[in-house]
Amino acid sequence: MKETLGKRFTIDLLRLTGFVLFGALGFMVVEGWDFLDALFMTVITLTTVGYGETNPLSTHGRIYTIFLILVGAGVVLYVLSDMVEIFLRLNIGARRMKQKIAKMSGHHIVCGYGRSGQEVIDHFLLNGISFVLIEIDPEKAKQAMENGLLVLCGDASSDDILMQAQIEKASGIVCALPDDSANTFIALSARGLNERIKIVCRAANPGSEAKMRRAGADMVISPYVICGKRMATAVTHPLVTEFLDVVMHTPGYDLRMEQVRLPGSSRLIGSTLKDANIKQASGAMILAVNQNGKLISNPSPELIFQAGDDLIALGTEQQLSKLVEFSGAKSSSR
Repeated sequence: MKETLGKRFTIDLLRLTGFVLFGALGFMVVEGWDFLDALFMTVITLTTVGYGETNPLSTHGRIYTIFLILVGAGVVLYVLSDMVEIFLRLNIGARRMKQKIAKMSGHHIVCGYGRSGQEVIDHFLLNGISFVLIEIDPEKAKQAMENGLLVLCGDASSDDILMQAQIEKASGIVCALPDDSANTFIALSARGLNERIKIVCRAANPGSEAKMRRAGADMVISPYVICGKRMATAVTHPLVTEFLDVVMHTPGYDLRMEQVRLPGSSRLIGSTLKDANIKQASGAMILAVNQNGKLISNPSPELIFQAGDDLIALGTEQQLSKLVEFSGAKSSSR
């Protein structure tokens, strides 16, 4: 497994420190000097500064110094050159990352690399959805970068960081921090910078939901509430829960749900669900339609499609792709 740049830098630092201590120990043994004099002599020898020795060297001391110069010069040169390479790669990598982020549009922003944020990211990666991660903890940000993610290290509630994440061109933001106050403030900042962005917040406390919605959140999700409901459903309707888990959360499973939005140019506009022949044309099944902000489950065959309708469809990957192509629609995961 390839060593990360951080590990390489740590190893180089340990090598350098270890060799300096080894050199100082040699002078203490050969010349009988105290640690400070031995350390000073080792440093000026390895760095070739050229100061005179602290005390006159004996014959054995001179031989040891020659050995230290010949071996140490190579070690120090190798370690320092490797550190410079690491430094350059980190700076070039950060510059390239910022350039990639600056070109993004229609992407999503994930705030927080905790357990909730990582689940969101896994879903985005699985479905090929472009996103930028904002993480304030340098260690977590570094870990995310090493995993190949586009990362901005900073406070997600800062307008400057959100602007760097191209929030004005983003289509959605997920506030997945464990602190409800921080998520509320991020929602407020995000709504002020982009009126059209979709904002989803994580809420640990039930009382925070109303505040988050007032701050601009379109949807507030409480892990504890969802967990409780799912556990209750798993007891009363185990097959339903198992079916939804398989459809929504099993990678590579043939059957899945998809959200599809109809643009004004869609051929389905003005047609009824019955006349559209979606099932015959694509094989996908329409489970619900979000029309004018109202979610219509099990829609009537007489329902007339309008521009901006969101279709909730069930089918295989191939069937859902046919639905998108047939309707001229836009999938939420494409």
